Amino acid sequence: MADVIRPVFAPRTEDTLEDIIARHGIRKVGFALLRALLRHRAKRPPPLVDADTLTPYLRRDVGLPPEARIARRPPLPPFPLR
Repeated sequence: MADVIRPVFAPRTEDTLEDIIARHGIRKVGFALLRALLRHRAKRPPPLVDADTLTPYLRRDVGLPPEARIARRPPLPPFPLR
């Protein structure tokens, strides 16, 4: 009877996890959860690029100011008061 074609139903939103496990079994539900987790991770967009690693041309295209060509020095300390 494993070759019987079963109709596809839309998931019911009122079902709890316990209801789904009772209906399908823990093994089937567990594998489906793991598969969904791994599949979702594969479809995630790549991580965002840090703006400091962009070329000057890309920085200009996205509206950022160009990088300073000379590394800036830290500001001088204020004059001591007498």
